[in-house]
Amino acid sequence: PQPFKLQYSVTLDGPSSISMALSVLNTGTEPLSFTAALHTYFRVADVRGVSLHGLGGLRYEDNTRANAVETQPEGPLSIAGEVDRVYLDAPAEAHIVDGASAIKVLKLGFPDAVLWNIGERAAGGIKDLAPGEWQHYVCYEAGAVARPATVPASASWTGGQTFSCVDACDALGKLSLGK
Repeated sequence: PQPFKLQYSVTLDGPSSISMALSVLNTGTEPLSFTAALHTYFRVADVRGVSLHGLGGLRYEDNTRANAVETQPEGPLSIAGEVDRVYLDAPAEAHIVDGASAIKVLKLGFPDAVLWNIGERAAGGIKDLAPGEWQHYVCYEAGAVARPATVPASASWTGGQTFSCVDACDALGKLSLGK
């Protein structure tokens, strides 16, 4: 094993924003490579009514289809059932829209983003998930999954993500204007 120090911090930035950061210090004499994701579960009214914005045109690995690499069509992404994807070279900003509410996701340092919901069919296999609860969450998180992060000897690396609650109309208006 390679020696390193890891720090995970959570900061309440204000009444509607939270940030997480993962810092890795390589204390060894060789480069250190690792994969990581900052797992987040967002409560939603019904995942089948949620849309994600900002992923159109991206390539992704579909873990429900033996890691097949596909391209996300342009426009909002809706979730109809089980989804387990790693979006490659995902943009720094995306939005999760749930009715009139939205969460602006900003990521830094992580090349990928993970989107996950167990779906109805597989939900019974998770013991701490009550019947029907699969409908009430979506996971979207920054990650270094497809391409590991590499930290040179005696150097450090930091990646993070910030979530801010925003009005869905404001978020969608900015997205349509390309801002």
